[in-house]
Amino acid sequence: MKTSLKMKPSVLATVRSSFALAGLLATIALTAAEKPDYKTIAERIVGQSVNVKEGDRVVLRGDVRDLDLLEELSFAVWRRGAEPLQLVQREKSGRRYFNEVPAARDGAPLGFSLKLAELETVEISINGAEAPGLLTDVAPARVAATTKRGNDAANARLKRGVRLVDIGNGLYPTEATAKNYGLTKDQLATLFWNGINVDYTKLQATGAAVQSVFKKGKVARLTHPNGTDLTMRIEGREVGVSDGVISAEDIAKGPPHTQVWLPAGEVYVVPVIGSVEGKIVIDRVPFEGDELVGVTLTAKGGKLVAHTAKAGAGYERWKALYAAAPAAKNDFAYLDVGINPNVTVPAGSKLNTWVPAGTVSVGFGSNVWAGGTNTESWGFAASLNGCTLTIDGKTVVDAGKLKTP
Repeated sequence: MKTSLKMKPSVLATVRSSFALAGLLATIALTAAEKPDYKTIAERIVGQSVNVKEGDRVVLRGDVRDLDLLEELSFAVWRRGAEPLQLVQREKSGRRYFNEVPAARDGAPLGFSLKLAELETVEISINGAEAPGLLTDVAPARVAATTKRGNDAANARLKRGVRLVDIGNGLYPTEATAKNYGLTKDQLATLFWNGINVDYTKLQATGAAVQSVFKKGKVARLTHPNGTDLTMRIEGREVGVSDGVISAEDIAKGPPHTQVWLPAGEVYVVPVIGSVEGKIVIDRVPFEGDELVGVTLTAKGGKLVAHTAKAGAGYERWKALYAAAPAAKNDFAYLDVGINPNVTVPAGSKLNTWVPAGTVSVGFGSNVWAGGTNTESWGFAASLNGCTLTIDGKTVVDAGKLKTP
């Protein structure tokens, strides 16, 4: 998931390896061709999204490409009497790790990271993929081992209630991500900044309304013309909302409410264990620089019991990574509904992401980020555009359109 514990792969992707560590309440007017006003953005994130206060110990993570934004975040932290620590990486160093470090080192606990998790009070991460196919030839066992140790550190941060902000949420504008979605980088940048430049008062109201429907509901059903038909029980389950702000109320509730993903706009729930039945069909989705086509996932008794897809290098790689993952990879993890009206799916694109209003995502494996108990390091997800979601027969999403209660 998602330095962020959410560990959101874009769709049906394994979580990133451990070494690859990696709203705004006022209008930020810009076009894709303009350089964003990082100082204003940093002030909103630090002051409003995560509410940094005097004495906070703030870890900032990002790639070398993010230095300008990291610097502004750092000074916004300093101005509030808090202390920032910048941790900068290069994505390609992930590949070098496997070339130069013996496999025997992969399982060693990240003692330094675990200790840091005991000290920090806030973590802000910038996550964007430059080379999604970077690790396609790395042994699945090595990916699983390094992912697990990184996940242990992420779990420790969440358990302690560290306030976590992920900047990216599958939409951070890089050339590689834009290509995966069938967009130009400028188109993706416009989607990303529009998503951040949402009316957060309205977003919070929408989130609360959808949350209320979920809380009152007993049975959710997800359908799609492509053959998707999935049911699950949700009665009595905690319902989370990512609305761009970690409020005092969120902090009082504790994990998993002490985290947000930007662009924001999701309502999510972990269904009753063992209650999920049916199948999920995904027409096509980017995966590690390749593509998965014609994917069908079958759930029975709350677990993934079968998976198929069109033969190809992408599916073979996915199956190898899946085989190396722990047994809890098969547990149905969550139901997630996008509520951000400023992120729309362009016609003809392959955009698969969480936050567009009316997109519904489901996943298997790790779900501690959503309030579940599965702390394993494997997670994969399916984001569906154009589906219909009902709660006790009440339509929440109608053919991809969010029906605000």
